[in-house]
Formats: sequence, structure tokens, C-alpha cells
Amino acid sequence: MRQKDSKNLLKLDRKILLVAVSLVSVVLIIFLTSFLKAPPNYYELTGFTLGTYCRIVVSSRKGSKVLAQVIFNELDRIYKKFNPNDPASVISRINASNDWVDIDEETFALLDAAVRFSKLTNGAFDPTLGELIRLWGFDKIAEAPPSRVPSLKEIEEALKHIGTDKLELDFQRRRVRLLNGAKLDLGGIAKGYALDRAYQVAKEVDKDCTGFVEAGGDIRILGPKFGSRPWVVGVRNPRQSDAAIAYLYLTSGAVATSGDYERYFEVGGVRYHHILDPKTGFPARGAISVTVVADNAVTADALSTAGFVMGTDWEYVVLEFPKFGGNVLMVTDDGSIRRSPAMVVYEQSR
Repeated sequence: MRQKDSKNLLKLDRKILLVAVSLVSVVLIIFLTSFLKAPPNYYELTGFTLGTYCRIVVSSRKGSKVLAQVIFNELDRIYKKFNPNDPASVISRINASNDWVDIDEETFALLDAAVRFSKLTNGAFDPTLGELIRLWGFDKIAEAPPSRVPSLKEIEEALKHIGTDKLELDFQRRRVRLLNGAKLDLGGIAKGYALDRAYQVAKEVDKDCTGFVEAGGDIRILGPKFGSRPWVVGVRNPRQSDAAIAYLYLTSGAVATSGDYERYFEVGGVRYHHILDPKTGFPARGAISVTVVADNAVTADALSTAGFVMGTDWEYVVLEFPKFGGNVLMVTDDGSIRRSPAMVVYEQSR
């Protein structure tokens, strides 16, 4: 009887051993699959849209090349839809009308966001600068740089057609109307919206894709590099194009920079750039570069423009803008660098 019990116990021990070996094998396979797999390859696509050169760097197990093209197509769609210089765009249709214009949900949401950022920044961000931008000639800068400074009389006249009080949104019937000759220009927010749409379409195709999308220096992160590492974003020295004043380490979110060094002309040794102050009608003074880090590109884009316009009040910008969702790195016109307190988090390698 004792000999029979010993045999049964021996069989039981062997079964336990087999189960244990199987479990260890499974755990080992999972470990090797998770930690020793090859890093994903990144596909890079560059092209011209949004009025600038765009760069898409993406990795997707569902096809990086195809996904990059899907993202570029979406950027180009947004550009054509909201380009005020394109006669077929919705912005041109609104600007040409003196009456209510029915618009689609996407356009209505973007205009509503533009008005909200204008109110949030006390009008420093203004989507109705179309007439003033045309007066200075910055609407055609891609074709030829402006060559003259408008007269005070011309600027005073243009300022009469500016302000979100001249932009009416009908939430019941989803339509818009411009008053007193106001003209829309969404240059300070449409690029950010395009980058956020790029993120959305990318995640709809592959929620696990990683990479980033860059448009004229503004960047939307799609996911951490190789799934875990931060992307390193250099903040350009506004007076030395091949040097950086800081490096940002981002695994998510967006970063946008507004500066006086890309689109400008000089008359009599004075630089006149394209970021116009809605209060004076002249290029904003006080800052030469404003970089904003935010959870999304619309916020980063709008706040970088508003922060630049409010450059003479840099204390307010660096301390209050984080409450609006954006941390700020500003270079004032004397070369000083001003930071929101939390900006240091993004400047540390993690």
C-alpha cells in the first residue's frame, strides 16, 4: 500500500513540475517578446502645405508609409479649406459675403475656438486681422515680400474693421456673419488645428502609432520615440538660425513658436514682421520669439501668437498663460529669456 502511494506521489510531482516548466516558458516568451523586440522603423515624409514645409515621422505596424500619406492629405485638406488666399476656401466665401453664411460643423467649431482664445487673451489673439494683413502685404509674402510701411491713416482705417465684436456666430443655425467689413484670417490657429487633426486621423488608423508631425517649426507628438523615449525639440535662437536656446523633451502634446525671423521685411534698418498687434496695427514689439508647450496644437498655436503680441507684458504671459493651458518660453527684444515656472519640466531629459 505504501509503495502504491509513493508511485502516485511521484506522478503528482512530475505533473507539478511540467506545469511549472510550462508557466516559466510562457513568462519567458512574454518577456522576450516585450523587451527584446526590435525597435519600430520610422518612415519620413516631407512636403509643402499649410504655407510651409511639413515633416511627418511616423511608425505604425499597419503601414508607416501609407499612414504618413494619410496624415499629409489631411494637412493639405485643412490648408485648402481655411486658406484666405484660395478663392475656393470657406474663409474666402465668408469674407466675400455681407450676410449670414451657413458653414459646416468643423468650420463653426474652429471659429468658436478662435473667438474663445481672443477673449481669453484680451484680444491679443484676433482672427479678424484679414484687412490689416492685406494692407501690410503679408497675405502675399509667399509671392513677393512687402516693401512699404502703410501710412498711419491707412492703418487707422484698417483698424476700424478689426475685432471679434464684428464676428457673429449663430449657434442655433450654425452660421457666421462678418460686420463692418471685417475679414477673417485664421493663420494664428489653423496650423495648430491641422496638426491636431493629423494626430486624430493617425490614431484612428493606428492608436499605437508613434512619431511626430512638424509644420514650420510647430510640432504635434503622435507618441513617444520607440514607444518610451522623448522626442528632443530644439528651440531656435531667433537671431542665430543654426543654434538653439533650449531643448524640450516631449513624449506627448504639442509645441508652437511665433517669431519675428521668418516673415518680415526691413525699411530704414527697422524690421517689420508679420505678427501684427490688433491694438496698434503695427508689428508687435517686446518679444522676438515665444514658444508654447500645451496638450494640443490649437492651444499652443493660439497662445504663442497671443504671447508674442503681449511681449511687453512678459510677466503676465509667463505666469498667467499656464492657467490657459500653455507653458511659455519667451525671448524678449533685449535678448532675455523668460520662462513659465513649469517649463523646466520639459527642459529636463527624462
